[in-house]
Amino acid sequence: MPPQSELSFALELARLGGRIALGHFKRNPRRSLKGDGSWVTEADWAVEAQIRLRLARTFPDHNVLGEEEGMTAAGGGPARAGAPTWVIDPIDGTHNYMVGIPVWATLVALRVDEQSIVGVAHAPAIQETYDAGRGLGARLNGEVIRVDEPSSFDGTSYFSSGEAAGPSGVAALHHELITRCWRHRGFGDFWGHMLVARGAGHVMLEPELNLWDVAALEPIVEEAGGRISGLDGNAWKKGPCLTTCGSLHDQVLDLARTV
Repeated sequence: MPPQSELSFALELARLGGRIALGHFKRNPRRSLKGDGSWVTEADWAVEAQIRLRLARTFPDHNVLGEEEGMTAAGGGPARAGAPTWVIDPIDGTHNYMVGIPVWATLVALRVDEQSIVGVAHAPAIQETYDAGRGLGARLNGEVIRVDEPSSFDGTSYFSSGEAAGPSGVAALHHELITRCWRHRGFGDFWGHMLVARGAGHVMLEPELNLWDVAALEPIVEEAGGRISGLDGNAWKKGPCLTTCGSLHDQVLDLARTV
């Protein structure tokens, strides 16, 4: 059966997180650098803590993987082998959040047997909520979304994070896509992927992501008719992440193999 109840709960969790994050936004929340060089704020911790509390009460036999606290059982203690896993990114786009740019989101996904069956990207500061469940389609603010599928790069838009131009292993592909596509814009984090899903762009490339960055986006992109994968064409596991409108996916993968 389509995971309707799980999707409804994921929306509740994401909106809870968004309310907490929005309460700290533009109020200079305390921040620090993590060991991997990324930023974390007190809002990230507060959002993840409250979502974990809701999950502990509702699905104690599930697992939770959060960016800030790692993998645990929802009810506490070590993760349970084979249990459904909720994947949380409390604030995707923390740097935007810190400097007052409103493009950030709380991401929530539920994964079963290593597949994301529901995903929500809730961006309260720009009043956009994307959601999808397997077999349920994808929506933006409750309205169905679909990708735009051109047959060639003519007239297409390419999105990327700024890191794609650097020493990431995808720089050559990044520059080739800039040359071939009609327009390039630097929309990193969740939003570039969602712009492809809603038909406002066609290709999104990021050089290095983690599961909490991607899990919620997968069902949204795919239910909207797009494709999301690693640069080998297989289901994304770690590292570079490619989202396309679908019709261009194999062409971009061919470029990745040759540049």
